[in-house]
Amino acid sequence: MVSTYNDILALPVRNFASLMELYENNYIFMRRLMPELDRLPERMVSRVPGAVDLRLEVLERCRYTTMLALTHTFDAASGGGTSPDLEVRIYHDARTAEALANRGLNRIGIWQRQPQPDPSSLAWRWEVNRFLFRWLRYCLAEGHRFMPNPSAEHRLSG
Repeated sequence: MVSTYNDILALPVRNFASLMELYENNYIFMRRLMPELDRLPERMVSRVPGAVDLRLEVLERCRYTTMLALTHTFDAASGGGTSPDLEVRIYHDARTAEALANRGLNRIGIWQRQPQPDPSSLAWRWEVNRFLFRWLRYCLAEGHRFMPNPSAEHRLSG
């Protein structure tokens, strides 16, 4: 594991070993965001005063993996809509979490070059999972959490 949050941003980019370390750190952040993932309902919203709502949807639960969707939900005053609409697969046995290809990634604008890398490439996986790492760190710093018995700030959504 990386010793500080900033260390991962300085890792050599686009090498397989660093990508695996990034997946491990994403897993750690996902478990901090949802420490009791196996006890969560299929849909939840984390609400923190002064922050944009964070919506969680569990798409699939299997013995060794959980697939979920995470997004911010903006109110009408902020223009409405959702973003970044990430799908994440959590590998429980390997203790890794990986952002996956989906339709919502084009709106994030993480690629500074055109055309975008192929989604099966190491470059694509590095960029998307580095984005996930930074976004999870941001969500945790805002105070977002998903707990089985939600408090007033972390309510269950129907």
